[in-house]
Amino acid sequence: MRSLYWKGMLAFLAVILVAVGTVAVLAGRATEVEFRRYAFVHGGMLTPQVEALSAYYAEHGSWEGVEALFSPPHGGQGMGRRGRGGGSPWMAFRLVDADGQVVVDPEGRAGGAVSPAELGEGVPIEVDGTVVGYLLPAGGMWDDVLLEPPQVEFLSRVRTTLWIAALMAMGAALLVGGLLFRSIIGPLRRLTVASQAIAAGDLSARAPVRGRDEVAQLAAAFNQMAESLERAEEARRHQTADIAHELRTPLTVIQGTLEAMVDGVYPANRENLLAALAQVRTLVRLVEDLRILALADAGQLRLHRAPLDLRPLLEEVVEAHRPQARERGIALDLEAPPALPLVLADRDRLAQVMGNLLSNAVRYVPEGGHVSVRVEDRGREVAVAVVDDGPGVAEEDLERLFDRFWRGDPARRRATGGSGLGLAIARHIVEAHSGRIWAEPTPGGGLTVIFTLPAAEIAEGRRR
Repeated sequence: MRSLYWKGMLAFLAVILVAVGTVAVLAGRATEVEFRRYAFVHGGMLTPQVEALSAYYAEHGSWEGVEALFSPPHGGQGMGRRGRGGGSPWMAFRLVDADGQVVVDPEGRAGGAVSPAELGEGVPIEVDGTVVGYLLPAGGMWDDVLLEPPQVEFLSRVRTTLWIAALMAMGAALLVGGLLFRSIIGPLRRLTVASQAIAAGDLSARAPVRGRDEVAQLAAAFNQMAESLERAEEARRHQTADIAHELRTPLTVIQGTLEAMVDGVYPANRENLLAALAQVRTLVRLVEDLRILALADAGQLRLHRAPLDLRPLLEEVVEAHRPQARERGIALDLEAPPALPLVLADRDRLAQVMGNLLSNAVRYVPEGGHVSVRVEDRGREVAVAVVDDGPGVAEEDLERLFDRFWRGDPARRRATGGSGLGLAIARHIVEAHSGRIWAEPTPGGGLTVIFTLPAAEIAEGRRR
């Protein structure tokens, strides 16, 4: 993290040097040019030349022959062009007429034209209030004309002041940049410490969240990830313990039965063998349920979808569970409209969902109770509800009803024969069909489990 801080600071320093240096150079250059222009235009340094040219034009009525004024020998003010060794005071300037045509140019470029912007930079030459020409620096820039020593000294002080200001600005920017980078690196350092703790196995580690910037959002997302990992680890531990418990019960029964038959305590008759076989079937069902959940978790639960009319399927599943319900004295009925929209679904998987829901309801509803399967056409989807008047589930536990191996109500205990995986499997299958499943209390007591499936044309559109 320290290297990231210094990398950022060095990059920031490079940007500051380029920005401040560029500003200082450009500001110094612009200041010098403007000062030279002001000194010559408004400081009266060109007054002798302007007056001489004005008198010449007034006398001759034109600029014809004015070149003689620009040729040495001629008295002057000691203003020569740079590198010319201090010749005529005229040699640093060119004369342009009122239309922008170059009349005299010491560099031999007479006859050309200058732009209106350049004319605005020149010193106007007037005769009787009328501008008849302009005096411009020969090289096109006022810094090409030498200044007097006091003026040069003034410019030097201005440059020094600019560089001092640039250094102070750079120092202030570095200070602000250091504080800024520290405010960024600090949360990242704390986030790194938290991630290292999680990597070491401490899933309770969290990164402090301060502010609402991107780093704070990253810390919040990290904490959410850590919470998910902690919940997943806790669920894994519980699931492992639950699976071990579920497997131990039938295995213990099978082992005890077989050992008793081997020791001669139990006779090896049909009744004892059927008891052991029932426990084997419980194991097979549990292993199959676990296999289905593992496929769903891995996203490999295969569905063979086809347009399906739910009513015949529901009638078939209800009839299959009617003997079990009749044996326990439970009324079981189906309420469905004569015509329902088709759904795009896997028939066998939906039969498994309905089988799990009805088995749960018939198993937990007491004798003399009532279980009803109700179907509703909602236009874009079909809703199926399994309603019972059994002991129900506490409202705060409804969300946990679909967790694996969860049993909240004593009436819904392991002794009734369930593995605690049926509703978890139903949720995975329904969600794989782009549907929803939830539970809610039945008015008057009991539990209602509802799932919805999109109509076939809606499901087709979602798949595309």
